[in-house]
Amino acid sequence: PPNDCGKAQVTGEVLDGSHYRINATFISERDPIKNAKVDSTSTVYAVAQIGLKGGIFQYTNALKVLGKPASKLTFDEAFFCYKGAVLVDGDKCRKEFRRLRDDPIRERLCPPGSFFNTRLEECELCSIGYYQPDAGRNTCLRCPDERSTGAEGAVQESSCIPVCPAGFFFDYNSANCEPCGLRGFQPESGTDKCIPCPPTMVPLYLNSTRIEHCLEKCADGWQRSADGHRCEPCPLGSFKSQDDAVCMQCPAGWSTLNKGSKHLNECKIKICYPGTFLNASTFQCSPCDYGLYTDEYDSRICKSCPVSTTTYQTGSNTITQCLSTNQCKSGAHTCHWLAACMDMPDSDHKPRYSCKCKPGYVGNGNQCTDACEGLCINGATCLKTGRGETRCLCLPGYTGRRCESRL
Repeated sequence: PPNDCGKAQVTGEVLDGSHYRINATFISERDPIKNAKVDSTSTVYAVAQIGLKGGIFQYTNALKVLGKPASKLTFDEAFFCYKGAVLVDGDKCRKEFRRLRDDPIRERLCPPGSFFNTRLEECELCSIGYYQPDAGRNTCLRCPDERSTGAEGAVQESSCIPVCPAGFFFDYNSANCEPCGLRGFQPESGTDKCIPCPPTMVPLYLNSTRIEHCLEKCADGWQRSADGHRCEPCPLGSFKSQDDAVCMQCPAGWSTLNKGSKHLNECKIKICYPGTFLNASTFQCSPCDYGLYTDEYDSRICKSCPVSTTTYQTGSNTITQCLSTNQCKSGAHTCHWLAACMDMPDSDHKPRYSCKCKPGYVGNGNQCTDACEGLCINGATCLKTGRGETRCLCLPGYTGRRCESRL
């Protein structure tokens, strides 16, 4: 009857000259169904079987688009349930199952994230690594390779996250595996949360995997060392109160007067920039003096330049500004290779040196040329003594220092 079965939908395709694939579907509003003419009832499955064997599908106008078959059509049939119901005993669709374990009020479809256990006849949450987006299913879907769910009862495939190693958790915000850090520890892989340490304890490692990695908190103003074996004072620019697991940084631009600070209100010292240090007398930032430098923020003292080096100005912020106090010895000078370099007394904290061309050469020391070059004229020959003194040997008929005069 029309109120029992909906209109059939038929589609088909040609596989080869003698084979077709035909899909015929219809929806039954109830099962069993009733024949009003003869006042009898039957299951949908039984009616479909009778129809198939009796030639319910004929070569009609609906199928002529496929072409006339070369041989008699044969059929394979299957019984499917509507969405939200499960096939039971091969020919029954069941939509109302036993109640969920945590739902003592009424029976209902197994909701998304669960499946119907046909052996126990009750709903169970999908296991870790599985999900189910539909209600009333008797299986759950497995996550893709290298992925799992953070907990039981996952609904969507998007709940399948990368399998993070022990000591890590999946962070949905960054979409990455992150170390548990101060959140605690995690002995299992493939989770999206960490297990907190007991209230008075903190984790030893960034990726702690056992509760044994949880250690007692240090006193106020102190935190665990990197190896976890001892307590050490909070560095300058940080503090730790009773509620903190580790030392907290002061607000930007501020520092503490001493190490081991316990409260935020101790962050009252302006941070000194590289090249300056905190003057203990004035509590103000002062530039590093000559021969000193600091390349760090929040310095309390400046560093000395290496031996035989100094700075040319105050406020130096890198060791490269430490220059040799004897440029002649270090080679940090501009004298010509034919000149001699001579160290001079410092002037205004700046090292000095002078350059003088060697005997037999002339120039300002930065540039030196042979003293004979261009000295003698009119064909004369330039001669040098052992001390580098020069004289011109004139041709007959010429005289003078450079042989510039004719006799």
